[in-house]
Parts: sequence; structure tokens; C-alpha cells
Amino acid sequence: MPGPTQPPWTPPHHTVPMDYVDGDTSDVLRGYRYELLVECREHNIHRKFLTPYMGRFGYGFVIQGGDFHDKNHVTLWTKQKNWQRFPLKAGAVQYRELMDLANYAKLMETIERDYPASSLTATLTATLAQILQQWAAAKDDGKNELDLRVVDDIVAAQLNPFISAWLYPDREDRIG
Repeated sequence: MPGPTQPPWTPPHHTVPMDYVDGDTSDVLRGYRYELLVECREHNIHRKFLTPYMGRFGYGFVIQGGDFHDKNHVTLWTKQKNWQRFPLKAGAVQYRELMDLANYAKLMETIERDYPASSLTATLTATLAQILQQWAAAKDDGKNELDLRVVDDIVAAQLNPFISAWLYPDREDRIG
């Protein structure tokens, strides 16, 4: 008989939408990443439970745990050093649902078929596709951040010729 399956290390909500949390969140422990990493170490909580949050009053980090299969609730670490489960308001799941890259790939393929390769729309699509690939690779590696130098290289390589052609239409080194 197989043993219990270990939950995935990535919490269900990539970013906790605090404006969609239904209930009093004043006891939720919020802070900077390094402060909450210390809290995780002290209470034997895996560091990947550290999750960014966003709300109309700011952003930061919280510690998210609990049932990883329940996308209608979020479980957060409190100042009292225990877990508290909050329901999410209607619309929160659709707002913060994790990206399905296969669906984005289908969209990109459709745009590539509909627009010529030299068009701005096709170039923007190719640029977005490369950024999504970088994002997916970082996510697969368990990282919560992208190296913006790589993203900048992708965007500059793809879009600088279009910007140059738009700003300087008489120059010889433009697209084509």
C-alpha cells in the first residue's frame, strides 16, 4: 500500500489576493521576505510557503500553507503562531488562477498563423512567448523571480528594430 502523497511545495495561490480574502486579516503575519524566512526556520515551515501578497494598501509577503487542493480558501500564518483558514470572495479564484502554458501556446500559434512574421503583432507575440518560456523555466526551478536582464535582452532584441523604424523612418538600418 503506497504511503500518503506529499503535497506540492508550491502553494495554490501564486500571489495571495488580500483584497479577495473574506474575513479579518489583521492577525495575519506580513512582512519582508527575510523576516518571514526567519519565522519559517523557527517554526519548521518550508521556505516555499513564503508567498507574495498584493492588496490595495500595499504588498509584501505572507506564509501560506494548508490544503493545497482547495482553491476557494487560503490558509495563512498568523501573529499568534498558528494557521488560520480564510474563504476567498467570489472572483478570487479566476483572478489569481495559475497560468496554463498550453493554452497560451495555442494562442501564440494562432497569432503566428494570422499575421506575417515581419509584423509588429507577430513580433510582440514572439517576444511574449519567449518571456513566458523564461517564466515557466524559473517556475520549474522553484524560483519566485525572473532575471530582468534576460527579459530585457529578449525585449530589446525583438522590439528595438521596430522602435528604430518608427522613430527614424529615413534610416537605412531599419527592418526588412
